[in-house]
Amino acid sequence: MASRTDACTATGGIYRPRNHRASPLYQCVTHHYDELEAGGHFTRSVEEQVLSRFIDCGDLHRGFARVYCDNCGNDYLLAFSCKARYFCPSCHQKRMLAYGEWIEENVLAPVPHRQYVFALPKLLRPWFRHNRTRLGTLCHLVALLLVQGYQILDPHGRPGFMLYVQTFGDLVTFNPHVHALVADGVFYPSGSFRVLPPIPEDVLREGLRHRLLVFLCHEAGFDPELAARMRQWQHSGFSVHNQIRVKANDAEGRKQLARYMIRNPFALEKMTYDGKTGMVIYRSKFHASLKRNYQLLPAVQWLSLLLAHIPDKYEHLVRYYGWYSNRARGERKDDKNAHSTCTLHLDETPLDRKSKANWARLIQKVYEVDPLVCPKCNHTMRIIAVIDNDAIIRRILTHLRLWKPTPEQPHHPARDPPWPTNTTIPLTYHPVPDIA
Repeated sequence: MASRTDACTATGGIYRPRNHRASPLYQCVTHHYDELEAGGHFTRSVEEQVLSRFIDCGDLHRGFARVYCDNCGNDYLLAFSCKARYFCPSCHQKRMLAYGEWIEENVLAPVPHRQYVFALPKLLRPWFRHNRTRLGTLCHLVALLLVQGYQILDPHGRPGFMLYVQTFGDLVTFNPHVHALVADGVFYPSGSFRVLPPIPEDVLREGLRHRLLVFLCHEAGFDPELAARMRQWQHSGFSVHNQIRVKANDAEGRKQLARYMIRNPFALEKMTYDGKTGMVIYRSKFHASLKRNYQLLPAVQWLSLLLAHIPDKYEHLVRYYGWYSNRARGERKDDKNAHSTCTLHLDETPLDRKSKANWARLIQKVYEVDPLVCPKCNHTMRIIAVIDNDAIIRRILTHLRLWKPTPEQPHHPARDPPWPTNTTIPLTYHPVPDIA
């Protein structure tokens, strides 16, 4: 669930659901949605869907859960979230935390890891913006380079790595590049691990330049003469960086690195929106090409920048290879179930598996406040009802003096009904283990 808190410490803080309408992003979207639509700025259906869902995110008028304390009777309402990828700051933050814990428990081995970053020249970036399927090809080329590099270092071992596509830079400009979270060595069928030196940056850089230009010429209609000149450029714009390394015993470092690789394209605290002028200011790190550390744009142009980073429906921005591939992990799991006496031995003891991340624990991790601790009696609260019927929502919010509908909003895609529409929907209370 989308949420925020006004508290600063776990001991004295009180969880308070966020005021979604106070967000500068919400105000920017609602004020300029019609302008985006009328100006034809929605180039993909997923962009319009994400913005429509974002407007409802955290809005009690669109449905909520009731959180109740059995000890003292205290309760509050928790609005539903939109769960939009790479747009809603609140929902994507929760996704980042959940992913970091999942990948540490289910994918990563307790061995040293290294980050590789593969960047492209500005001249080639538009070729990926208008055809996002080429991002998958870019991952394939990077994977081949890493596999071949480790085969040269040790032909008998198997590397393990994940590739993460990012399409944004510090100032939210379109800058497609690939982050690789790589086990810093190779695995053997016995389960042992051998640490190896990193693959040289210049070898990977030149390999990426050659392979990508060949692909673009043969499959995308890129000018062969221009490609030939780019192969001769001393400063080609291609770059590879591999200097960030996480030690074997640093589980938190691995999780933080994985979260960083799937982070949201922008940070809400860096954004300022002026409703009178319709301008957005976004402050971030200094941009070497733009020669500034801010963006000052009309709201429609700013939102168009953000929309370019929303992935298509079912588009994968994370891929797993080698020892970490889905197939390899599945085979190891089946082998372990078939031979219960066999265990996988790495160079360190594997971390104990933790319980699945839930909404309350993730909120506590972000804001240092537990949303299921009653602020009146400190007893544990629980979610006792989920309410999404429009008539009942209005009755409850009117009774609580929270019914404050906004003026006519942009049309919203129809929500999938949780039950047949021809069925009478009673107001029932039922336990919900994980509303998020």
